[in-house]
Amino acid sequence: MASGMYEESRIGKIIGGSYSEGLAIKVEDDSMVESTRIGTILVSETEKRKYYCMLTDMVIEGMNKQALTELPRGTSNYLLNRITKGTSIYTVFKAQPVLSFDLEERKNQPIRNIPPHASSVRRATYDDISDVFGSFEKDPNRYFPVGNILDMDENSTVCIDMERFIERSSGIYGRTGTGKSFIARLLMAGIILCDKASLLIFDAHSDHGPDSVDEENRPVKGLKSLFGTRVQIMTIENSSAMAGVLPIEIDVRDVEIEDILSIAEELNLNETAQQVMIALKNKLDAEGKHWLEEILVNGEDLAERFKDSEAVVNRSSLLALIRKLSVLKELPYLRYDRRPGTNSIDIILNYLQKGISVDITFGKSDKLLNYLFVTNVLSRRIYQRYMEMYERYISNRQKYSPPRPLVIAIEEAHRFLSPDVAKQTIFGTIAREMRKAKVSLMCIDQRPSQIDSEIASQIGTRVILSLSDEADITSALAGMKNSKQLRAIIESLDSKQQALLIGHAVPMPIAIKTKGYDSSFYDFISIYLKKDEVDEKYEKKIEASKKCLDEMDY
Repeated sequence: MASGMYEESRIGKIIGGSYSEGLAIKVEDDSMVESTRIGTILVSETEKRKYYCMLTDMVIEGMNKQALTELPRGTSNYLLNRITKGTSIYTVFKAQPVLSFDLEERKNQPIRNIPPHASSVRRATYDDISDVFGSFEKDPNRYFPVGNILDMDENSTVCIDMERFIERSSGIYGRTGTGKSFIARLLMAGIILCDKASLLIFDAHSDHGPDSVDEENRPVKGLKSLFGTRVQIMTIENSSAMAGVLPIEIDVRDVEIEDILSIAEELNLNETAQQVMIALKNKLDAEGKHWLEEILVNGEDLAERFKDSEAVVNRSSLLALIRKLSVLKELPYLRYDRRPGTNSIDIILNYLQKGISVDITFGKSDKLLNYLFVTNVLSRRIYQRYMEMYERYISNRQKYSPPRPLVIAIEEAHRFLSPDVAKQTIFGTIAREMRKAKVSLMCIDQRPSQIDSEIASQIGTRVILSLSDEADITSALAGMKNSKQLRAIIESLDSKQQALLIGHAVPMPIAIKTKGYDSSFYDFISIYLKKDEVDEKYEKKIEASKKCLDEMDY
């Protein structure tokens, strides 16, 4: 990078501050004030390292209060005004040190100190960003570009470390209309492209897997169109207009009490219903029968059978339960016979372990009950299978391979992770245990304040778009350092295509303009996939040549 670039982006010098409260930087040119925004990345470079700081505040300072309040007036004092600015009156940028980059070892380090007094400070350059956030061009199997630094052009590419992104659960937060679905789809594309994990997407509004349209009714390519055989779409509907879409089938005997409790509000169940289900399950388990199958198939006979067994279950309560659960009979995907080769759980697991991501679309169904029920049942069983594979691998590492990492993407995440519901769903367990069975969550939500606080604080990587509610901002930043300063950055974001990245997969907090999900992105994916296919064919030819040479008799 030419030295001129550094001079042109120079801000000023450090005149004070502290490690905990941030640095005070005296701005040398007032024209920099209007062209710089909260969240800008500033750099102070010494011989040994570069200190990366995030601009958190701007303050007008003066040599004394009189200089600030008694300004010269009139055109005759124009020259005096110019002299006063920058000397007795000046602007101070407050910047929080967030990362240190070792120039000798060329690697990121946690911030443990601050640059010396009077150190020069400049805006971050393209090279600075590449040093810290990695490069897709240099390592496309690990880094994925998600946007550019605010107020810089597209050369200031910010990448997410996808290896670290899938290690822990992630959250995509933003109020309605901010573009959560588009940034979520970008990250899903990154996971598929980098091939570090499989995705299981519970696509509540058919936004991700199938082709759709945007708010202006323009066509938008889904992940299936972009990645072809790397993505399989499944649906709860009996039929689908898309070729190759598989139906979801859930065996009634795979449903557990916790799955019913997760839709208790939709079914209007009270606390007594849970006690009745538990008592009924205990009784029928001893007889080798499944409690829910008996309720849905033999409900009337079941009520008659227990009419004189008040000690086991109250008959009136049982009748109420049977009546409220009868709505489940109408679910087209609930099966009462276990036909070979139709178990959706086995089919989904088979795809995921082969590296094929699965998008479960709910099509035209707008019933929240369908979304909550299917998502809970499938996720619980798949997580249990992953735990079995993980424990088998731990018991004999030489014989078994570890399960392929899995990211489960859920929309309306607060409906699964609220304080009341999280204990009943498997998602609370996944969010807490994180890496144990190589299963993590991607939580997409507009109301993070309704997510259980313990779970919210354990979300690893967060993509925070514009939020207006104070409680939502507090929850989105739960457990993060410098939350006060980060709050100011969130409040400064535009309502579209801007986000704050923080957490496990990014070395430091950064505000970005998110990459567009449009024709240029489609071309980017297409070019890379073609290159990937060429590389794969080349590697296969090399392997075939080696094998041929090995088999030749000299």
